Amino acid sequence: MTRLVQITDTHIQPPGERLYGLVDTSEHLRATIATIRRIRPTPDLVVITGDLVERADAESYAHFLELVSPLEMPVYVLPGNHDEPEMMASLLSHTTCFPVSDDTFQYAVEINGFRMLALNSHAGGSELPELDGEHLDWLKNELPRSDAPTLLAIHHPPMQTGIEFIDMGGSAWYQGLKTVLEGEHNVRLIICGHCHTDLVGRIANVPVYMSGAIAHQLVAARDMDVAPAFAAAPVPPVLHRLVDGEFVSGSYPWPADVEEQRIDRTSNIDWKDLKLQMMGSKAP
Repeated sequence: MTRLVQITDTHIQPPGERLYGLVDTSEHLRATIATIRRIRPTPDLVVITGDLVERADAESYAHFLELVSPLEMPVYVLPGNHDEPEMMASLLSHTTCFPVSDDTFQYAVEINGFRMLALNSHAGGSELPELDGEHLDWLKNELPRSDAPTLLAIHHPPMQTGIEFIDMGGSAWYQGLKTVLEGEHNVRLIICGHCHTDLVGRIANVPVYMSGAIAHQLVAARDMDVAPAFAAAPVPPVLHRLVDGEFVSGSYPWPADVEEQRIDRTSNIDWKDLKLQMMGSKAP
C-alpha cells in the first residue's frame, strides 16, 4: 500500500530572511518536516510540487536542502514558477531528489507498486505555465513503459479553478495534456500546487488534487476578479494513499501529542469495544 506525502510552495529564502519581511517560511518547513517524521506508518516518499525557493539562487537551494535533510524516506522535487530548472539540475545533482536526464527537466520514478511522472510546467520569464510539444512527447513516451498505477506531479493546476488570478493564463497550455490523457493510460491522479489554497478538479476524467502551501495561504475569491488576501500560515501535509489501485487523498496533520489524544486512551475504553459501539446493531 503506497503512502505518498505531498507538500508544496515552500518559498525558502536564505537563512535569516523572511518572505516579504513577514513570514518565516524556513520555520514553516522545519515544523512540517517534523510532522512528516512523526507520521505512522512511515510514508514511502515525499513529493514537493514546486516553488521550493522564493528566488532561485544557490544559497536558497542550499538552505532548502538543509531543511528537508532530516527526512529519512526518498524526497522528490519539481520546479515551480519561482524555481529555475537548470539551476536545480546543477545544484541538486549530488542528491537523488531531482533525477532529470534531459532538458525537459522531467523524470519518472517507480516505488512500491506505483509510478510517478514529474512534469515541468515552468515557463521562462513568466509566472504563467507552459507545457510544450517536447514535454508532452516525453510524457507520451513514458506512459506506456509501465502498467503500474501512475500519478502525475506538476506545479501549476491543469484545470480552470474559478480563481481569476490563477486562471489568467488561460486553458490553452494544458490542452495538449488533456489530449494525451484522453487516450489509454494508467494515470489515476494528478497532484499540483501553485495556488496557495486547496482545491480538487478534473482533467480528461483524471482527478486533480491541488494542495495548499507551506509558506502561506491566499484567501482567493472565486468567480470575482479581486486581489486575494494573505494568510501567514502553513497547511498540514497531504497524504495520497494508493488503495485497491486508486488514490485516496487528504490533509494529514500528525501532532506531537497524537498518541496521548487517541480516543481509546482518553475514554479508557478498549479500541475493539469502541468499534463495536460504532457498529451498533450491525456488529458481528
